[in-house]
Amino acid sequence: MGQNRAFPDHAVNPAIATLVLILSAALLFVAPLLPAIVELRLKRDAQPLNVIQQYGGDIRHFAQGFRKIAVELHPQLQECVASSATAIGTLPDGDEYVLLGGAGESYLVAATKLDSTWRSVVAAGTDLALPDGLTFAKEIYAVGDLTGGERSTFRAILGDKDIHLQRGSKVIRWAHAARIFRADHDCDLFGRISADQEIQLQSGCVFQRMGAPMIVLGFSDTSASQSPSRSMNAAADATPAPAGRTLYDGDLEVRAGEVIPGSIVTRGKLHIGAGAHVLGSVKSNGHLTIDAGVSVDGSLLSATTTHVGPNCRIGGPVLAEQGVSIECGTHCGAADNPTTVAAPTIELEEGVVVFGSLWARNEGRVVPKA
Repeated sequence: MGQNRAFPDHAVNPAIATLVLILSAALLFVAPLLPAIVELRLKRDAQPLNVIQQYGGDIRHFAQGFRKIAVELHPQLQECVASSATAIGTLPDGDEYVLLGGAGESYLVAATKLDSTWRSVVAAGTDLALPDGLTFAKEIYAVGDLTGGERSTFRAILGDKDIHLQRGSKVIRWAHAARIFRADHDCDLFGRISADQEIQLQSGCVFQRMGAPMIVLGFSDTSASQSPSRSMNAAADATPAPAGRTLYDGDLEVRAGEVIPGSIVTRGKLHIGAGAHVLGSVKSNGHLTIDAGVSVDGSLLSATTTHVGPNCRIGGPVLAEQGVSIECGTHCGAADNPTTVAAPTIELEEGVVVFGSLWARNEGRVVPKA
């Protein structure tokens, strides 16, 4: 009879087994780190990223891209205008388009009786007035003035003249006007809105990113077109040049009418009284409050929130990490000195004028004058 072996001929050395286990665990731990270790040693990926600056910095980037398509359609569009005809076709990317040589509104009304969504690119060779309540799923290009109907939704608009959106309209991606872009009350303007001359928004409008030589909130005022520049500020001309920067450990209150000959930085809250004049810039690590009629030649920076009172003049950027609110009559920047107002949330009263750009990373809103 055979005998059963209770143990193998050669027993495994416990020390070797333990060593193998430790090495295996170490290998499993180090393996995910090998690419980083190799890169740390060889530094093959140390070159800067190839960032497309035009995409990141130019608010008109998408409009410029679509203009190339519009230029290709121009010869056919001119033929339609000459004969007051309408033509249809397909772009190289497969999108359908319609060219309107005249009577564009009647054509669109007839074509959208059963479906309020227009799914083709639209190019109009003359002034274009659009019906109310339509949704345009593709881009619109207008050689003349474009007037959007109330409660309409637009993917993107390119206008060679003025663009006027009536009450309750929406822009999903971008819009650019070669002259003036105007939005009536309660329009939602997502993405990028730009104009070569001026943007006008009425109260109730919501925006994210806008850029133009002059942005007027609420109404167009003749005094707003006379941009305040530093040379027009008599107090600035009569006061000596800025005298450096002063740091304050805690909260700071600048008295009404006081002139600060340089920049100020506070580690706490900052309150600037009515009519004061700061020849430099202002930075606060707490809430920043600017009373009525204050002039700041430089920038306003806050690590939390900023509130700017009425009829102030701010020469440089207005930046806050949480939110910015600005009251009626305040001008930010000037025609010869464009600037930026940027924060996650921005609230602007009717009557505010910004020369340059607005960038609300979450939401910007135009509110009625209090």
